[in-house]
Amino acid sequence: MILFMHPAHKLFTRTFVVPAPLSRMSSFTSSLQSLFSCRYLLMGLVYTCVFQAFWLVSSEFETVTATVSWYLPAGIRLAAFLVCPYRAWPALVIAEKLVFFALFSPGAALDESAFMSGSYGWLIVHLVLSPAAVMVCVWLFRKYNRRPFFDNVNSVMSFLLSGVTLSALLGLIFLGRRAIENSEFRDIFWPVWFDFILGDFVGILVLTPIIIILLQSKLTTIRSKPLLLLTLLWVTTLFSVILSFRSGLDFTYQLKYIAILPALYLSYRFGLHGGALATLLIGLTAFVASLNSGESPLEHQFYIVAMSITVLILGAAVEQSQQMTDQLLAANKEMEEKNRLLQEAINDIQALSNQLVATQEAERKRLSRDLHDDFGHRIVDLQLQLGLVASRMPAQNNSLSTISCKLDELYSAMKQSIGRLRPAGIDTLPLEHVLRNSDTLKSMQRSGIHCQLHSQGTSPSLSDEVRINIYRIIQEALSNIAKHAGATAVEIDITYAEEAIHIEVTDNGIGLTQTQPKPSSLGLISMRERARFIGAQLTIDSGQQQGTRVIIDLPLTV
Repeated sequence: MILFMHPAHKLFTRTFVVPAPLSRMSSFTSSLQSLFSCRYLLMGLVYTCVFQAFWLVSSEFETVTATVSWYLPAGIRLAAFLVCPYRAWPALVIAEKLVFFALFSPGAALDESAFMSGSYGWLIVHLVLSPAAVMVCVWLFRKYNRRPFFDNVNSVMSFLLSGVTLSALLGLIFLGRRAIENSEFRDIFWPVWFDFILGDFVGILVLTPIIIILLQSKLTTIRSKPLLLLTLLWVTTLFSVILSFRSGLDFTYQLKYIAILPALYLSYRFGLHGGALATLLIGLTAFVASLNSGESPLEHQFYIVAMSITVLILGAAVEQSQQMTDQLLAANKEMEEKNRLLQEAINDIQALSNQLVATQEAERKRLSRDLHDDFGHRIVDLQLQLGLVASRMPAQNNSLSTISCKLDELYSAMKQSIGRLRPAGIDTLPLEHVLRNSDTLKSMQRSGIHCQLHSQGTSPSLSDEVRINIYRIIQEALSNIAKHAGATAVEIDITYAEEAIHIEVTDNGIGLTQTQPKPSSLGLISMRERARFIGAQLTIDSGQQQGTRVIIDLPLTV
């Protein structure tokens, strides 16, 4: 059916396509909104307040004569960019620069003309190059190290390398601009650059690890009582040392070196959690020691750097070792569970195999009894009836005699079948008697293989299952010898003792390693299953020497 629509109706049903420039503008606007959401702006505000607060703390500490020289905001900056998502980085940079302008611009609360050059080079360095350097270094670190960033030795080494690289790069950017603009500054550029790197790197070592651990790691270790008690003892000791300065006592030299042992203990006992806390306490210790020390700030800086690197790497090694131990324990637990399930499956298979063996022998016993009791009696009855007919019909004696011979052959074949199903006398006669009369041994002798059977001791009373399974094992061994070994002589030795029955079947053939039956062949599997079913130990010895020896050891329960 065709519908006709009025042109006016088409006007209201027409689809309006937004022009491409407007679509791109809408996408750009939504991207800006996602970058400067309330959450990211709050991150930037908190980061900037903490950054400037630590800047003031660092500045006040460095005004003390001969104290340690560190730039703590460098640790705050690196931790913030490590923890915050990539989309929050623009908010961090803009908030930091806006607060900087608000504090240090002419006429502001902290009017410092030394921090506000106002040149184009200064603007490029502060607004473009330095944020770009921070973001590139952190991006490279985060690209090759997943959260949590401090969980192994490689991540700690990467963090240390990133910290030194970032400190050197920022120093080159900031001081390089001054060297370009001020020719007199070029003469002292390299020493100042070295001090800049040390100050930033010390600030990173003291603050960044503990901030990362606190913000993104599980705090169960941090809240542990031994760690808190040791930290409290350390801080109390530092306050006691500060108070001792007023009484004229000087422990500055001993203080830094005594602190080495607890710092190493924290890393060894609590891994990276203890190592990160130890770096902060090492920094505080160096600062307290510098208050009443004639040593240069450089010595304190190197003390912090050396000790911080040591405890961080030690803590990372302990953490990684613990992780590997936990993984190994988990793997062992999983393996134990799989082994348990496998053992249950093996037990089920063995139980099923035992049941099959028992069922097979029971069925053979039933069939042999049915053949003997039913068909045997029928054949005997036919022979008797045939004898009566022959006595009454002498003229038919030749035909009746032929039929009688056929019946004798049938009876003999039936007895052989019964013997294969269940050997005669297995339930009443000793085992060696049954073996001597077995068809297997007789057929081997007819084929030219000389067979000898020896027995020692008195045969104990054995159950039907034990008797028939021992017989089947020996029968299978003799069959393998006849088929594959190429032997000319076989010896069967049976020894009856009070505690066990020991049986050996030895041949002078070519050995099992050169014959067709493999250890996984059905015949050998059947022998092992039957031995295990009756609790016997089956050993097949076929080394480099000629021949094979099958050993059966059956312990007798008292």
